[in-house]
Amino acid sequence: PPCWRSLGARLDMNTLAALFCLLGSAAAFAPAVGLAPAMQRRVAPAARLAPATMLEAQDTWWGDKDYPSSIVLGIGKDVPSSIYGVTSAIALAVGAYCIAQSNLLTILSGSTVNGFYVAGALLVPYSWGLHVASWIQKQNGK
Repeated sequence: PPCWRSLGARLDMNTLAALFCLLGSAAAFAPAVGLAPAMQRRVAPAARLAPATMLEAQDTWWGDKDYPSSIVLGIGKDVPSSIYGVTSAIALAVGAYCIAQSNLLTILSGSTVNGFYVAGALLVPYSWGLHVASWIQKQNGK
């Protein structure tokens, strides 16, 4: 019909693709009521297993001391203070270099922003966390 030609002239291929994607994703939110599964399997009852023992959380309260125990560092509780200190310095140096190179103090446009420098600038707050971890380990004698 002639009305389809005028509609097609107004819609380009990207718009049609977006429309079809929107309609297709709407099916994910439709309730599936009254649909019986195509095949049903009978599952044998599982053997009774002894209940798993509960993992006890370790107490990380340190309000009565000047510094927390190393357990607050999680999987890094056994890492020496010197490793945290060196990685903190490296992360700070790389982050500061990226900030200096990306010229964040000048007006930037979309074509002048380097994504690697922006990602590298995120190492500055990360270096602070490493510094704190180094301090915690140093206080705990590790």
